[in-house]
Amino acid sequence: MIIWLPLIAFVLSFLGVYFLKKYALRLKIVAIPNERSLHNKVTPRGGGVIIAIVFLAFLLVFYITRQIMVAEFLVLFGGGLIMAVTGFLDDILELKASIRFIIQFFAVGWGLYWIGGIPSTAFFERLPVLYAIANAVTVVALVWFINSFNFIDGIDGLATTSATFFSLSTGGYFLWQGIEPYGSLLIVLAASSLAFLCFNWPPAKMFLGDAGSNFFGYLFGAMVLITVKNGNLSIWTWLIILAYLITDTTTTTFLRLCLVKGWYHTHRSHAYQNLARVLDNHKFVTCLITGINVFYLLPLAYLSIQYQQYAWLAFAASVIPILGFVLKYGPLYAR
Repeated sequence: MIIWLPLIAFVLSFLGVYFLKKYALRLKIVAIPNERSLHNKVTPRGGGVIIAIVFLAFLLVFYITRQIMVAEFLVLFGGGLIMAVTGFLDDILELKASIRFIIQFFAVGWGLYWIGGIPSTAFFERLPVLYAIANAVTVVALVWFINSFNFIDGIDGLATTSATFFSLSTGGYFLWQGIEPYGSLLIVLAASSLAFLCFNWPPAKMFLGDAGSNFFGYLFGAMVLITVKNGNLSIWTWLIILAYLITDTTTTTFLRLCLVKGWYHTHRSHAYQNLARVLDNHKFVTCLITGINVFYLLPLAYLSIQYQQYAWLAFAASVIPILGFVLKYGPLYAR
């Protein structure tokens, strides 16, 4: 099953993206180049909806065969479906930002409700008001994380390779430890992402779109909450795995908030975007960041599992070099 499940997911995703690519051009579901984009030709978008459909179909099978609990199924399926549908509609119709945010807050609230809130402690039990505040902060953080995935989808292949790395690294660990169904589900997600990468690898023939980036952001955020609360994986290990995405998007947004009047407008001043533009090479930058994930962050994540008392130190080691990279080539470099 470990072999067949990802193989089936790969084939279904590849065929789905292939046909969607043809119809997207006819239906004009495309990204049109503008002064802020880093591509120079009209390209089909919204391909991430296929990844969502395939993953949610497998998730439904896991639920029908009673391999996943009801509450966790509702978290992943309900919120994931909301994000995929909303994202695809945004790819077609370009929804207002206010509508997108309202739906994102609803989806995250839905997920957190069925999870039962963040892990409680004796401290929170004595001060329930602080526990409520902590849950509210978590909702905001997860909405930010969903949008961070959207921010990282600025050059060919980067968001998809990042999602593949997150899925393979955590899914592989869960399989190794016999933690199911999350191991199998994440490997299925990795297979679907790899199939899409065949079309999204530089030079991209299909873009992920909000359907994919919003779905990825919600799904990984929900997986973090579920597996941390169940004690399957430390929050420090998750933060290390996600370190490039979190550090780049958060630092870039903070710098723009300080330096740019209309900081909330779309832009192309992330470090990876600046490098891709200056070098005129999406493939090099995507490979560079993939190398950081695999050869730097993954060993640190392993150390955080082996030496849990020093996990916070491994997290600091993961963030500091990336922070320096973003400060050097991010919004300050763009200026």
